[in-house]
Amino acid sequence: MSNTTIQSVPYNAFVDDLAADANAARPITAGGTGATTASGARTALGLEIGTNVQAFDAGLQSIAGLTTAADRMIYTTAADAYSTTALTPFARTILDDVDAAAARTTLGVVIGTNVQAYDALLQSIAGLTTSANQIIYLTGTDAAAVATITSYGRSLIDDADAAAARTTLGLGTAATRNTGTSGANVPLLDGANTWSAAQIFSSNPTISNTAPYLRFQDTTASAYDARIRLDANNVYIDGSADGSTYAEVLRFELDTKIGYMNQLFLGSTGEAIRLNAPTAGNDPYISFYAGGVRQAYIQSTDGTGINQGLRLYNDIATGGDTALTLRNSGGVDSLEFQVAGVEYTVFHTGNLTSADLNSIYGYTAASTAVDIIAGNGLTGGGAISADRTLAIGTPSTLTATSTNSVGADTHAHDVDWGGGVASIAAGAVGSYAWCQRVNNTTGYTLGQTVPGTDLEFGKLIQWRRRGSFRHVAMHG
Repeated sequence: MSNTTIQSVPYNAFVDDLAADANAARPITAGGTGATTASGARTALGLEIGTNVQAFDAGLQSIAGLTTAADRMIYTTAADAYSTTALTPFARTILDDVDAAAARTTLGVVIGTNVQAYDALLQSIAGLTTSANQIIYLTGTDAAAVATITSYGRSLIDDADAAAARTTLGLGTAATRNTGTSGANVPLLDGANTWSAAQIFSSNPTISNTAPYLRFQDTTASAYDARIRLDANNVYIDGSADGSTYAEVLRFELDTKIGYMNQLFLGSTGEAIRLNAPTAGNDPYISFYAGGVRQAYIQSTDGTGINQGLRLYNDIATGGDTALTLRNSGGVDSLEFQVAGVEYTVFHTGNLTSADLNSIYGYTAASTAVDIIAGNGLTGGGAISADRTLAIGTPSTLTATSTNSVGADTHAHDVDWGGGVASIAAGAVGSYAWCQRVNNTTGYTLGQTVPGTDLEFGKLIQWRRRGSFRHVAMHG
């Protein structure tokens, strides 16, 4: 009732119950939370912040406000502000790689396989400014530069081997030889060279220095060296037995056109020496000197006058100059001898024949048909047109009855001495008595036995053996 004081005492217990109920945690079944605090209520309701529900975050709030679609991803546009952008399936294959190496594999840029690893030299090359017909070369460690290369240069560096390069360069076989002074080397022209094969010069070689010479060396045992040498006005041919000491063999004087040598042997079967006069009337000759003085000469002079022909002249004959001339006398051949300018005809075809000349010496032209005949006891002989030999024939063997005799090509001798010898047969080695008859009133024949009373000692004969022969020593 209004304005009526309500007495609390009768109702205190009920109010207390309401107060207690209002202040107690109402169970969830009763629409409560079963908790007396907000934190307890969230826990009881399974809404514990950080465990069951996300705590409020401005960034998440921004994300929560995004409109999403397939193949998109969120990204920040400012602090706690997000937006979306496209994310392709290929991009997602990169995002799921575990490291950079895997990502490079996905991108196809594996270092050393798909892309070049960083290198200082490559970086230097990358910085070069290039143009046509240039080549890169190194100027230092990891430093490169460019230089010009022509089409010919490229034709050389594209060769497959050294032989192809030599062909491009136009080089012959000498390009493969080392330089040296002997063997298969390319010779060095500032030193002595040894040629192991014959050399052929298509032009005229020249040896030029103050005393030039050309040496010939024979490497066989006991062989002589030789050289051709030019010295002042002379050309020399020298010989050496030891290869170091040379002696003159032949000399030609260039100013006088005279040659000198000690001895000359000619083995030609034809013309060996020719003295050729340049014109008629200029007649060369061969002279003989001793101590610088001419002794004699041989000369052929043309023409038909006196002393014209082949002449042997003696300068130092005792009775005056002498000469022997095969004379040219106008078709009549003659042999003349001159003494001190006086001529004596020895023979000429006008008054003597070969038969006359033969008869002068006591034989005829047919004398070559005469034979030398070996007589008894001789062998050999024959026509006198050649040398013949006569030899004594082989003698026959002596016997006890040998006599002096001669046969066609043999002979024998009588062995009787004094009163005769019965036998000359040799007996055993020992001493023998040489006996003679006491009286010689009766004769004995060879081989007859003589009584000892008719003999007396003469000379002692002894047989001695020397080597395989025996000889007799006679003793008085």
